Amino acid sequence: MLERMDPDILLKEATAKKDAGDINGAIHILKKAYQAIGKLETIYAVNTFLRLPQYLQEAGRNDEAWHEYNLLLTKGYPNQMNNLELMPMDHSIIYDKMRLFLQREGRNDLAVRFGIFSFLSWVIGLHRQARKEELKQCISKESVEKVAMKLLKKAKKMERIGEITKMVEKQTNALSKIDFHELGVAIDKIISQ
Repeated sequence: MLERMDPDILLKEATAKKDAGDINGAIHILKKAYQAIGKLETIYAVNTFLRLPQYLQEAGRNDEAWHEYNLLLTKGYPNQMNNLELMPMDHSIIYDKMRLFLQREGRNDLAVRFGIFSFLSWVIGLHRQARKEELKQCISKESVEKVAMKLLKKAKKMERIGEITKMVEKQTNALSKIDFHELGVAIDKIISQ
């Protein structure tokens, strides 16, 4: 019975079920694994917890999947380190998975928002960690344009490159004041023109 509650074994079992085509069984086992992780002090990376929304999307349970992403952003995950320097890095990874989720759904316009959120979260993390050289390189005009171009190309909105790039550059100059909700509304407005 102890072996049954070992998170590593449960995580492997979930993968095996998914590989065998039993996605609902995999989801059930993943939830058990997360409960087991919560009872330990071991720290697992955010990617461990991003499997659930991915599996839910595969099962066609998109609303549940999106809910899980939002829970990861707002509530976190079991044993997550509550570190203001590292939290933005987790958020960047979550936002990027949300972008991929939307792109798989063919919602490329909305995916632009989450791609930019991912980029800016990473930049905030670099700033908080005082990783000055990486930050300088990451927020260079070329880097910002590259990120925007990749997202806009997928959304077939390349004509918006100047506006989006300018908006992102403005945000990188006020990292401690970014309001992601307001930024999302502004991005959507530009994209929908």
